Amino acid sequence: MGLYMTEEWLREYCAKHGRPLPREMRKPRREAEEPIPSPKPAKYRNKKTTVDGIEFDSLHEAQVYQVLKTQWLNGEYRGLMCQVPFLLPGGVKYYADFVTLNRDGTYTVIDAKSEATRKDKTYRIKKRQMKNCLEIEIQEV
Repeated sequence: MGLYMTEEWLREYCAKHGRPLPREMRKPRREAEEPIPSPKPAKYRNKKTTVDGIEFDSLHEAQVYQVLKTQWLNGEYRGLMCQVPFLLPGGVKYYADFVTLNRDGTYTVIDAKSEATRKDKTYRIKKRQMKNCLEIEIQEV
């Protein structure tokens, strides 16, 4: 003789004893019941843009990349790198948008900045540390 129980009895039992229902008895979640939260807008209303398979934080940064890439292909630079990390005092990292290797062996750090991001306190501190500690001047475009 086997044990027989109805679905209704099992639901009541689980509710009474604070136990979860078996997976096959749980209601599947419907998208209509739980709305998907809209993504938080970017701090400076920038729009991520992809060029040459590289994702940039803003349209402006992507445009600067295209100009630098064209200059590099024309031989104005020996190399072009994106998102180059620099280690600053206190274990702080600064990521330069672009670094170009010039024909004379020197390099230039270039950052695509809007007026709003140029005023950002954290950025200004890192820019000052780059100049004072590493003797590197950031060129803003």
